[in-house]
Amino acid sequence: MAKHDITQAEGDLYLENLTKAFGDFKAVNDLSLQVPQGSFFALLGPSGCGKTTTLRMVAGLEDPTAGNIRIGDSDITYTKPYARPVNTVFQNYALFPHMDIYENVAFGLKRRGVKDTQKQVDDALELIQLSSVAKRKPTQLSGGQQQRVALARAIVNRPAVLLLDEPLGALDLKLRRQMQLELKRIQTEVGLTFIHVTHDQEEAMTMADTVAVMNEGVIEQMGPPTDLYESPKTAFVANFLGQSNLFPAKIVELSGEDLILEDIDGRYIMPMSRVSDRVSTTAGTGVLVGVRPEKIAITRFADAGEAPTHGNFVDGHVLSMSFLGVSTQYEVRTRGGDMINVFSQNLDVHNVLPPGTEVRLSWLPHHGFVLSGGEDIHAGMDQAS
Repeated sequence: MAKHDITQAEGDLYLENLTKAFGDFKAVNDLSLQVPQGSFFALLGPSGCGKTTTLRMVAGLEDPTAGNIRIGDSDITYTKPYARPVNTVFQNYALFPHMDIYENVAFGLKRRGVKDTQKQVDDALELIQLSSVAKRKPTQLSGGQQQRVALARAIVNRPAVLLLDEPLGALDLKLRRQMQLELKRIQTEVGLTFIHVTHDQEEAMTMADTVAVMNEGVIEQMGPPTDLYESPKTAFVANFLGQSNLFPAKIVELSGEDLILEDIDGRYIMPMSRVSDRVSTTAGTGVLVGVRPEKIAITRFADAGEAPTHGNFVDGHVLSMSFLGVSTQYEVRTRGGDMINVFSQNLDVHNVLPPGTEVRLSWLPHHGFVLSGGEDIHAGMDQAS
C-alpha cells in the first residue's frame, strides 16, 4: 500500500474482544461493541477507565494486545494510522498557525493528492458557519471557532469514523454547551460515524445516540442516554450518570409483577421492570433501592395526611437546604438514619422548608430502581464530573 492510500471501508465499527495491557495492568479488558454507521456514539467514564486507550487503538496510535477492529468487512486492527479511514479531533485543535483557515481545512485533501479542493473546502466551511473568516489565521479566532475549524479539517476528508478526544474540554462552560449543540447538528448533517470520548456526563447525554459507560477497562452499561439514566444496572452507572439516592433493603416477596422490599423505614413496591437483571429475587436477599433526587416529592409531615396505600415513602427531617435557582436541594435524614437528597422545583420560593422541618418523601414505584446488594453503594460517586 502506498503511503497515503487510505483503506476503503464503510459500515459499522466493530470492536471484538479488544484488550490492551501495559505490563500486568489491563487498561482495556476484553471489550466488544458495535457502533452503527452514521451514529453519534459516546465513550463515557472517569480518568483511567480505558476510554482514551480504546480511542487510540481505533485511531491506530496503540496496537491491541488482543482482539480485532473492523469497519464493515475491513479489518484495520494493525493498519497504519495514516492508512485508516479514521480522523481524530483533539482537545488542543492542532491547527497550523502559519496557514489561514482555508489552507488548514484543505491540508488533508492536498496531502492525499486531491487537486481540486475548492468545493469540498467551501462546503466544509459553510457547514461550520465560518466561510466569512476563511482568510484569517487561527490566532485571530476564538476557541470555539478554532474547534470548529479542527472539525471541518477532519470532516472534509470524509472518514468512515471521526474520533473526538475530549474535544470541548478547553472551552468555558457557556461555549461548551453551545458547541455540544453545534457538534450534534454537524454530525446529523454530514451523517458520519462520530465516536466521542468524554468524562462529562452532560456532554455525552446531550449529543450521543448511544452511550457506553466505562469503568476499569470494561463497559458497565451501554444504551440510549435516557435508558442509562432512568434504568441504571449498577451502582457505578447510577452514581456516575447524574445523582442517585441508594439505600439498602431486603426482598420480602415477589407479588405478581411487583417486588416487595423493606428496610428500617418501611416497605417499598418496585415493578419487576425496574429491577436490574443482576438481582436475585429470592426472599431475604439484600438489595439497593435507588431513586433520583428529582423524582421525589417533599411535603411537610404535618400536611402529609395518612400514609399512601400505593406508592413509596419515607419520613424524616431536613438537615440542610440549598437554593439553586431552578430548584432547591434538600438533604434529608430519614427516621431510620439514611441520607436522601431531593431536588424540588421552585414553584413557590417563599415556601421552602428550613432545616429541622419534619417531612415526608414520596415517589411513584416506577420512578425507582433496584440494584444488586453486592454493589458498592458509593461506586462512581467520587469520580462523577
